[in-house]
Amino acid sequence: MNKVFRSRLLIGIVMISLLTINILPVSILYSAEKAVPENAYFKPLEKEVYAQYYFSFKNLAGKPSKLSAKIIEKRFPNGPTDKNWFTQFCYSNICYLDEGVSPKIINPGEKEIMHLTLRPSIDASYGEKVCVVLEIWPIVDPKLKERVEFYGIVVEKRTVILVIGNKTVKVNNKNSVMDVAPFIEKSSSRTFVPLRAIGEALSASINWDNKERKAIYELGDLTLYFWVGRKEAQIIIGKSYSKKISLDTAPVIVNNRTFVPVRYVSELLGAKVEWDGKTQTITILFPPPAEE
Repeated sequence: MNKVFRSRLLIGIVMISLLTINILPVSILYSAEKAVPENAYFKPLEKEVYAQYYFSFKNLAGKPSKLSAKIIEKRFPNGPTDKNWFTQFCYSNICYLDEGVSPKIINPGEKEIMHLTLRPSIDASYGEKVCVVLEIWPIVDPKLKERVEFYGIVVEKRTVILVIGNKTVKVNNKNSVMDVAPFIEKSSSRTFVPLRAIGEALSASINWDNKERKAIYELGDLTLYFWVGRKEAQIIIGKSYSKKISLDTAPVIVNNRTFVPVRYVSELLGAKVEWDGKTQTITILFPPPAEE
């Protein structure tokens, strides 16, 4: 009896295992480490300023290898040869205009720091959207090729200044008045600003989904979603990239007005936020100063 029982028990365990495998998501069953941290990046771009998109590529080939990379697409307003735009990609210490091999061999599991550069000329127009597509792979195993997309939009340089408890917002030294003032939420110590005011100050279009209580920001090929009461945001870049981001505080409604955490919204739109605790002043630099 014991042998029969054990046999039946073993068969049952196998059956349950097979059923479990059948209902598991494909991403869990066949998950694999990514060579690049993200497959899409976005930046607001200032005329005549070089903007760098930094990322890394990890050699997952299992063998030492140099890397090969190639710009396969340039979506500029007037085609890939648009003279108003400059682009190149770089390994840690050498750059190429269109394609090239890394100067050093990358050991298995090691990373090569890379960046792509975009620069609109003075003749580029505000609102122009661009995308450059780069493919990278270890030479010993081209099947491990990764596609990375870099998006940008030409924006007017802006410095935005807000003060806690003050309805005045200053954009490039011009004052305008909001209908409500920024405040600091006590439990999180986070600074909140009116959802529409911060979006307009940073050139984004703003929509509100009343059914889902969701704020929507759009800037070029970037879309952001923030939900009232949810410590989560969603970022969408282009047509194929989407990612959920955890927040340590959620948007709130106060006196029938929706407020969003200023740092999260500003930084996800591509700005830099500075805080002066003595004067309780928020300074937003859009785009941020160029990286060295």
